[in-house]
Amino acid sequence: MESIVVIILVVLVLFIVFKIIKTFFKWLLIGIVVVLAIAYFSNPDEFAHKKGLRDLTKNLSVKIKDNAIQVDNYKVFSLTKVKIDGKDKITGVGAFGKVWYFDDLKDHFKK
Repeated sequence: MESIVVIILVVLVLFIVFKIIKTFFKWLLIGIVVVLAIAYFSNPDEFAHKKGLRDLTKNLSVKIKDNAIQVDNYKVFSLTKVKIDGKDKITGVGAFGKVWYFDDLKDHFKK
């Protein structure tokens, strides 16, 4: 009789744990979908990338032409690339309406 009660309790505990995990993953999936939707609709456009890069490099002696700046749009984020010495260098990342530029940006343009 005792073993039947233990088996019933173990099955009950496993059922409750399964329900908790199932609920957790459901809300986690919903959260991921919401974050991706926000990222998709707030991805900065090409103008924001170019304007931010121009503002950041306006104090440098090197001027960047607009045709040297390339923006790769990956729908939920975007990358800013600048052609330097014939090579494309990733200089920034855009997501959630903002564009962040890497700290070594000025090193790319110093000659």
